[in-house]
Amino acid sequence: MTEQVAARAAHGRVPVETSGPEDTPRRSQKPRFVLLAADLIVAQIFCLLALQMANRVGLGASPASESLAIGLALTFPLVVGISGLYRRSHLSSWRTQAEIGLRVLAWFVALTVGLLFLFADTITWDLRKVLFLYQGMMAVWLLALRPPAGALLSRVFAPPRVDRILVVGSDRVARNLARGLRKTNRHAQIVGFASTEGKGGAHVGPLFHTDLEGLPQLADELEVDLVVVARPNLPREEIVRLSEVLARAGRRVHVVSNVFNQLVDNVPFETDNGVPLIPVGEMPISDADAGLKRIFDIVATTAGGILISPVLLLIAILVRFSSPGPILFRQERVGRGGRKFWFYKFRTMAVQNDDSGHREYVVEMMKGGDAAAVDKDGKKFYKLVDDPRVTSIGRFLRRTSLDELPQLINVLRGEMTLIGPRPCLPFEYDLYKDWQRKRLDVTPGMTGLWQVTGRSYVSFEDMVLLDLFYIANWSFGMDLKILLRTIPVVIWGKGGV
Repeated sequence: MTEQVAARAAHGRVPVETSGPEDTPRRSQKPRFVLLAADLIVAQIFCLLALQMANRVGLGASPASESLAIGLALTFPLVVGISGLYRRSHLSSWRTQAEIGLRVLAWFVALTVGLLFLFADTITWDLRKVLFLYQGMMAVWLLALRPPAGALLSRVFAPPRVDRILVVGSDRVARNLARGLRKTNRHAQIVGFASTEGKGGAHVGPLFHTDLEGLPQLADELEVDLVVVARPNLPREEIVRLSEVLARAGRRVHVVSNVFNQLVDNVPFETDNGVPLIPVGEMPISDADAGLKRIFDIVATTAGGILISPVLLLIAILVRFSSPGPILFRQERVGRGGRKFWFYKFRTMAVQNDDSGHREYVVEMMKGGDAAAVDKDGKKFYKLVDDPRVTSIGRFLRRTSLDELPQLINVLRGEMTLIGPRPCLPFEYDLYKDWQRKRLDVTPGMTGLWQVTGRSYVSFEDMVLLDLFYIANWSFGMDLKILLRTIPVVIWGKGGV
């Protein structure tokens, strides 16, 4: 127990009898070394199998092709290591290993394609097929065989890490959460409860009275690994600010939130005792992930643009003949880090319209959270309805979000991505508080959690929270899920106005 914690106990607070870091079992490095050796061996075996198959079917294998295949096999563990698949924290989860495995496979295929172009003169088309068969073998290893092997090694060689947890809150929600953590996770150690409201009551562990500003220091003194904020009524700005401070100090932060449980019905949550815990304050999109996301954007946008070109042509004709004016509408928007760019949409309004009413509503909504209207079921709309500026075809395009398709141009130019927070207008950005601007710490997207969880039914602050949740929990699996869920939203116009 640290001197600071002892001092807190001496001033009337309940003492904490906890073990320090020296009592936590040291995690073995053996699983990582075993997996590294396995990756080298498997890559070489599959390489030899692919070359043997090439010889058996009469394709032949030149010295250059053999060197290329062996080089790819030796490079494989390097790509795996860069992607984080040797991290101890990833080994115990099959799902995490499989998701990262998909990323590794994508990088490995891209590397293979690049090398094939370099050796285009010496490698025949038949031998290229064998090399891609080799990629298929590696996919089986990465997605089907390696994850359970990693989880088994993690259990056998590495004792599970004991998480020291500080629960912020002292009411029934916090107590139930603590009981659930103890019941469902035998490696969870509740080191205490932090009351920031100056009151306590019956509790199931040590209680510390502090304010929000003192929480980071308390977390340091108690040497906690995870801080769980079990106060759903805490102002969102305070949650985001507190999470950032704790995350910078190396503390993981989870927040109890009923808001997300209602909004993001199909996004997987970590739950304890039925209470949704939302990881915040983290930004897992590394430079390597951002590069791979960019490659996916270019490929998907180019292929998708070609497929939907007849639809784009039809919409352009309808817009052109529905009212006088250009087909495309160009507007200045704010993107990543506050940088401005020109944003494209199909025109849905009459030209030379007055947008003062819209600006006034947006300002009021951002400052006070006022809804524009209520639908037939009594739900609040956070978007102007029956706007006289919108054309007849424009209403259909807005309801289905088809007016957003020209933003494929912005995606190809790198100003936007397919999935991400929506870009905002310059005057909206000027009204943002510091914590709200963090939604644009990443490249803005054509669609995102806001579009697939309610669109016009989501308030401004909830939209910001959804964006921060997306940033803190980003994965290719989540991007794919959002992209697939966008399709029925577009078809049925759910949540559109």
